[in-house]
Amino acid sequence: MTQMFEKAAELNKTGLSKVMKGVSSLSKANQTAGIEIADFAKESYAAGAETMKKLATARSPQAAMEIQGAYLKASYERLQGHAKVMTELYQGLAQDIGAPVAGGASFDPKAFFDPKAFFDVKAFFDPANFPKVPGFPAVSGSKQAA
Repeated sequence: MTQMFEKAAELNKTGLSKVMKGVSSLSKANQTAGIEIADFAKESYAAGAETMKKLATARSPQAAMEIQGAYLKASYERLQGHAKVMTELYQGLAQDIGAPVAGGASFDPKAFFDPKAFFDVKAFFDPANFPKVPGFPAVSGSKQAA
C-alpha cells in the first residue's frame, strides 16, 4: 500500500522540480525580454528625436527625403537586430523548458498506469494491513469471519 504513495511522492518531487525549473527559466527570459524591449524603445525614441532635429534643419525637400530614408533604413536594421535577439532569447527558453522531455523523461506512463506495477492490489485490500483503530475489533489474518 505504501509503495503507491512512495511512487506518487517520487513523481511529484521530480515533476515539481522540473516545473519550478521551467517557471524560473520563463521568469528570467521574460525579465530579459522586458529589459531588451525597454532598451529598444529608448534607442528608437532617441533615433526619432535626432531625426526630427535633422528634418527641422533640412534646407530642401531632397535633403528631407534623404534624412527620412536614412532614418527608415536604420530603424529597419534596429528592428531586425531586436527581432534576432528576442528570437534567440525565446529559442533558448524553449530549449531549457523542453530539455527534460527531449532528454528522455524518467516518467514511464505504461508503468505508472499499470495497477500491478503501481501497487499490489491484494496487499492494498488485505484487512491485516489496515491500521489498528481503537474501538474496532482487531482483524486476524486476511479472512474475516462472516
